[in-house]
Amino acid sequence: MELEARVPLVPPFPTTEFHDRVERMRRAMRIHELDAVLLTSEANVEYLSGFWTLFAWNSLSRPWYFVLPLDEEPIGVIPEFGESNWRNTSWVERLVVWPSPRPEDEGISLLVDIFRGLRRRFGRIGAELGPETRLGMPVADFLRLSAEIRPLQMVDATAAFRQVRQIKSPAEVERVATICRIADEAFAALPSYFVAGESERALAQKFQADLILRGAEKTPYVAMSSGLNGYLSGSTWPGDRVIAQGDVVIIDTGSRLGGYFCDFNRNFAVGRVSDEVRRAQAALVAAASAGIAAARPGTTMSELFHIQLAALESRGMSCGPVGRFGHGLGKLMTEWPSIKSDDCSVLLAGMIITIEPSVLLSSGRPMLHEEDIVITSDGCRVLTRRAEPELLVLSA
Repeated sequence: MELEARVPLVPPFPTTEFHDRVERMRRAMRIHELDAVLLTSEANVEYLSGFWTLFAWNSLSRPWYFVLPLDEEPIGVIPEFGESNWRNTSWVERLVVWPSPRPEDEGISLLVDIFRGLRRRFGRIGAELGPETRLGMPVADFLRLSAEIRPLQMVDATAAFRQVRQIKSPAEVERVATICRIADEAFAALPSYFVAGESERALAQKFQADLILRGAEKTPYVAMSSGLNGYLSGSTWPGDRVIAQGDVVIIDTGSRLGGYFCDFNRNFAVGRVSDEVRRAQAALVAAASAGIAAARPGTTMSELFHIQLAALESRGMSCGPVGRFGHGLGKLMTEWPSIKSDDCSVLLAGMIITIEPSVLLSSGRPMLHEEDIVITSDGCRVLTRRAEPELLVLSA
């Protein structure tokens, strides 16, 4: 492998980007009757505050908070040793700190004072309590905070977060497009360093290293599986199995750049694979093409599911007990909504989603295929380099 780092240009977001996000968030807060929102997760804190740190989200010793009041200045509430990092990365000037770690009071008294001092219109504080969200603080601390600010109520603000974050700005789209390009290049280069007789783990390590050298910020998700007549799973950790002649190999990556993810896979053939596997690849690409052609403002996620399903069934393929054929993408590798039969969410311009049909082979093993797209005013733009109906070949 060529060991040469190529770092892509990822300019910081301008302050106006964050001001726009805050205003859209406040409009959503008025709709959902929230006096403030309390953010504790990496994705949401980064999204509104711009705070960028390598440490905070990799340690459970210290929580990090961001409070956005409806009508007042936003506030960072963080451990004091992170103050310089906050000042260097966040546009938010108001900051309160405490000497963490301090398990008996990890910023809770500071949050209580802030919430008690708010101007109240609705008597409700929104938090990350719903589907596809997580609290970045101990549950006991959250319960204590909820009790100490009564009669203010802590309520789920997931609907407000979704309303705002699902529409990406041009700058956000460019970050996703850039990490997609990096992953595309890494997939294209993979056959050049494949070695006959190596394990899944060895090949995955080289692929992951290549992603980093090409400029990926990190690669938290690199899944790989291989086997005759289909792989065991589309989302498993690479193991010690030796990749052999006749195998089909899946590699799926959720890599990140500038806080934004790609999420797509490619299927490879080691030498000649079975006719069924080759037919499945062609059917998957055709189903993805049908989904991409239908992806436009006004289309529902349910419609996208059934369009892909019909394309697979028309080619004699069974999808098995699949949960969905794609999902939202952005600050997280998987975001709302889901392309599934009962999700009636409507596509809007600016949404980034994956198109991800899957089939079940006669062996009982799966095959899947995934592309990333952004919805435009009159259709969509594919952010990944489209896979071919023929499998990419690894020489064994």
